[in-house]
Amino acid sequence: MNTEIKPNLLKPRWSKVFTDLWEDKTRTGLVIASIAVGVFAIGMIISAYMILRQDINRSYEAVNPPNIVIRTDPFDKDLVAAIQEIPGVKDVIGRRLIQIRARQGTEDWQSLTLIGLLDFKGNINHLVPIEGAQYPGDDEVLISKNLMSNTGFHVGDNIEIELPDGLKHHLSVVGLVTDQTTSRPDPSSTSEAFVTMKTLRLFGLDSTYNQLYVTVDGGNDLGAIASVAAAIKDQIKHSQRVVYQTDKKLSDEHPMTSTILAVLGVLGALGGLITVLSSSLIVNTLNALLAEQLRQIGIMKLVGARSIQILGMYLTLIVAYGLISLVLAVPLGAIAGYSLAWFIANLLGAVLQGFRIIPAAVIAQILIATLIPLGAGYFPVHHGARTKIQEAISNYRPGNQAARRNLLKLPSRWASRISRPILLSFRNTFRKQGRLLLTIFTLTVAGAVFIAVFNVRDSVTGMMGHLMQHFMGDITVDFYQPYEVAKVERTLLEIPGIKAVEGWGGTSGEIRDANDHLVTRISIVAPPQDTRLLHPEFVAGRGLAPDEKSAIVVSDTIYKFYPDLKPGDSLLIRLSGRQTEKWKVVGVFQFVNMLGDPLAYANFDFIADELHLPDQAASYRITTETHDIASQQLLTRRISVYLTDRKFLVQRVQSGNIIRAKAAEAINILITFLLIMAVLTAIVGSIGLTGTMSINVLERTREIGVMRTIGAVDMAIMQSVILEGLVIGLITWLLAIGLSFPISFLLLRIVGEAMMGSVMALSFTPLGILVWLGVVILLSVFASIIPARNAARLTINEVLAYE
Repeated sequence: MNTEIKPNLLKPRWSKVFTDLWEDKTRTGLVIASIAVGVFAIGMIISAYMILRQDINRSYEAVNPPNIVIRTDPFDKDLVAAIQEIPGVKDVIGRRLIQIRARQGTEDWQSLTLIGLLDFKGNINHLVPIEGAQYPGDDEVLISKNLMSNTGFHVGDNIEIELPDGLKHHLSVVGLVTDQTTSRPDPSSTSEAFVTMKTLRLFGLDSTYNQLYVTVDGGNDLGAIASVAAAIKDQIKHSQRVVYQTDKKLSDEHPMTSTILAVLGVLGALGGLITVLSSSLIVNTLNALLAEQLRQIGIMKLVGARSIQILGMYLTLIVAYGLISLVLAVPLGAIAGYSLAWFIANLLGAVLQGFRIIPAAVIAQILIATLIPLGAGYFPVHHGARTKIQEAISNYRPGNQAARRNLLKLPSRWASRISRPILLSFRNTFRKQGRLLLTIFTLTVAGAVFIAVFNVRDSVTGMMGHLMQHFMGDITVDFYQPYEVAKVERTLLEIPGIKAVEGWGGTSGEIRDANDHLVTRISIVAPPQDTRLLHPEFVAGRGLAPDEKSAIVVSDTIYKFYPDLKPGDSLLIRLSGRQTEKWKVVGVFQFVNMLGDPLAYANFDFIADELHLPDQAASYRITTETHDIASQQLLTRRISVYLTDRKFLVQRVQSGNIIRAKAAEAINILITFLLIMAVLTAIVGSIGLTGTMSINVLERTREIGVMRTIGAVDMAIMQSVILEGLVIGLITWLLAIGLSFPISFLLLRIVGEAMMGSVMALSFTPLGILVWLGVVILLSVFASIIPARNAARLTINEVLAYE
């Protein structure tokens, strides 16, 4: 009888590497999953970062955005033609901006910026269609939709609009578009409605413009843009018009680029932490593998294997783990990275260039999947490879040594009241202290990051809620024109549910340097002296004194332009249509730069006199008797109708809850990303705990056999293993609470400086601690179930045959 024996083409040591990979699929799967999570996270973040860095600026440049935006007095096409002749001007168009109200049917009025254009096919600021038509016809309108502004109008809706003079008209919504030049997280921003100039004429308006959009030759050079802007402003002033506002922008830099990339930078730091945590599982697994295979190592040395060969064999095993992880993580990371980039770009109205693999991400993933596992596994492998033959082939086995008696040593009267399986669970938890420490480290850091995200969320939300007082009270009423404060207060207090009314003034201006060059725009708000709606947190100086003139308190975002500014210093400020004057800074309060220009407060009476509007205001802040959303929404409708019936020209009536909700949208996006990274760290921690429990069960094989011979049932064995996992999980929960404090401080500082340009106070919330307690209990139970079931299935014959 002839038997054909197939030759083994692999050398024995490489055959062993393959066997170690294939036979213990649970161990292989856990190591691969641990490496893959970190590699996936890094690949996702780098891919999203690179795609957004390239594509949102390209998308912004593709719409040919204006380099100069100027708001001025009404002008006609003759001024447009004159500006077109200025050297350096590439193209120029006029736009007509009107603040209006709009609604669908009987819904609440909402504010819109109505923009009239002569030619929608022009060369500046192409609107990107989302749905419906790209260009409107007569009595038709395009509605913008972006990160912070969503009207809720749809294609096909017939909306009613109200002009500043109170006249009403109807428009048909034929398209939704994005305007990338206005995609900023400003809670006071409004959506835009685009119509033709002919439509405005049908409304009875003239054909004048009040805003200029200009592109320049060399639109990526701020110096060239500033030079052309100065020449244009001179031309406007020569035409006897006043320049009220000037913006200068680069052609190839989206307004939100720095903020978005800062967010991804924070996520990238967390992704790096995940890769570090995954290395602890590699150390644990290889320590257990080498301890299990000590006799095999000894036998290999007996037949002539050298330490360097054994070292190479196990390092090859580590590389194999990494390569398999790469096969899984690279495509998934690329897909997730593009999806994340698409989501962010969609919020900004930007268009991506299409899905692609980012070489930098793949290179980083290859390095992480090979170098970090090799670095983590080298020392245990090196130690195991150098084990002496006598030690390797002795009867020493992992877990055979007696447990230290000083650990969890309980008085006999207490021990007698606890079942033997539970006592064994507590003893086994602390038997392998090195492995336990690595597992605790991984799960503790994961828990600390998870809790820290909730603390950061609570801190940022609290700060944003505090900052919202800078924008409105319970309800804010804005008029198209100023009214006498006493008259408006009297009228509003007649409405049931209104507790108090305050008239607020304000204006915009420019901070100039000693050479009268623009430094930055500044928004100046003038609350009444006795206001109860404003309590800024001062970082330096004091508040305004009564009747103090040419004095302001300014937001700390001014430090971006004047890092050494101190209370008592002066700023050169030019109000719209006035001369530059010195203003004394008496205090600096906390704010955030992501909300736009620096904000300042001045005395109401002084600003009213400067604007020649004594005792008049166009904005009123209302305190209501009830503060729930439903009551405030009902009251806003009542206020709007009441004032309109009394011939007031109402521009907007808005609840403070609406503004806070809009501000929360941008913050919730950031928190969602942070939670995703926190969940990934939790996954790594759970994988580490599962690996530890599997190794512990393997080392307790003989012990489990003894338990079964003396009558232990499956449930008792499973209970022992699961309880061991719960003990580890609860220990890490307690440690994570303490570690979450410094991580919360660090994470909040990074978020504050990167996104908001301000240092935020940290607030701690028990929500994260309680949620993580539930998560860690579930993780501990699920991480222990598979090892527990494997332990319960072991037969007495299997455990007696185990070496």
